[in-house]
Amino acid sequence: MRILVFSERLAPPPDEGIKKLALSLAAALRGLGHEVLTLTAGGTDWPELAVTNVRADRLLRSRVLVERCAAFGPEVVLYVPTASLTLASGLRARMLKRHARGAAVALIATQGRRHNSGVRLAARFIGPDLCVVQSRHTEAQALALGWRTAMLPPGVDLDAFLPVPPAEKRRLRRAYDLPEDATVVLHVGHLNRQRGVASLKSVAGPALPVLVASTTTAQDDVLADELRAAGVRLITRYVARVSELYQAADVYLFPVPPNPNAPSSIDWPLSVLEAAACDLPILATRFGALPEAWSDRDGVAFYDDEANLRAGLLRLCERPAPTRLLAESFSWENMARRILAEIPR
Repeated sequence: MRILVFSERLAPPPDEGIKKLALSLAAALRGLGHEVLTLTAGGTDWPELAVTNVRADRLLRSRVLVERCAAFGPEVVLYVPTASLTLASGLRARMLKRHARGAAVALIATQGRRHNSGVRLAARFIGPDLCVVQSRHTEAQALALGWRTAMLPPGVDLDAFLPVPPAEKRRLRRAYDLPEDATVVLHVGHLNRQRGVASLKSVAGPALPVLVASTTTAQDDVLADELRAAGVRLITRYVARVSELYQAADVYLFPVPPNPNAPSSIDWPLSVLEAAACDLPILATRFGALPEAWSDRDGVAFYDDEANLRAGLLRLCERPAPTRLLAESFSWENMARRILAEIPR
């Protein structure tokens, strides 16, 4: 099939969830033998990942985009919006359908949004052919817009993210200047107070908290100083082989506060899947799809406050359990196949 994958603001480096999802999905579709055109607006040309930037306004009105679509002739359009489940994203999905001369459009909504009655009414006339969601809450919001939905989780690269033997773990600790005898608690995300990363301070002392900060979004320098003063190790540069930091860690912490109406991460956090693929115990807030999928799984602990955070860490360290099996059913190829199977044509 000829498949157009479109997402706004694609630009190096690939260290942000929505960006990583769009790029990984395009690569998986190519791996399955499809002909894929990956376009972005407000981003940049990215030749090594076959991404082409086109000029377009906020509603994707663009002569160049029309011409590229006409030349390619997509049979399916997969749209990964940065704004996710919004009326504007629905309008852009309809514009992409027009550019693609009526090809089916699937909008991949990685986050929910609160909608008023006017938005819900208008959305019934402009929605995509399919809205792919990752959590029950976002599914309910999409259904209230009158959109056809399919609940599909994202994927993880099981070949890049995998556990390593103790000798390799020690080597990685030395390579990243991490003490071999420390309990390393890792978070890979944004250096942003709204992301809950101040929670890393709560485990400093009994453990060594490490934050690998995304370079895609602005980093809060005041928060950085606060975290360093509390004993949190910060890595603020882009790390190409971030899998090595998962492999060097003992526990993965996902501290983002759950707020389904104003989320600050995607419903199925990719970093949690990457950590599980590396066989790390997971300590997390009750965010998005995580409690729906893993509420009773060994090796996973949820917390609601600082006391539960420390207790959960102690429990995971005393009784570690493998988590690789939790991630093995997730792959980008499975996601790609299932989306194509769900799209009405």
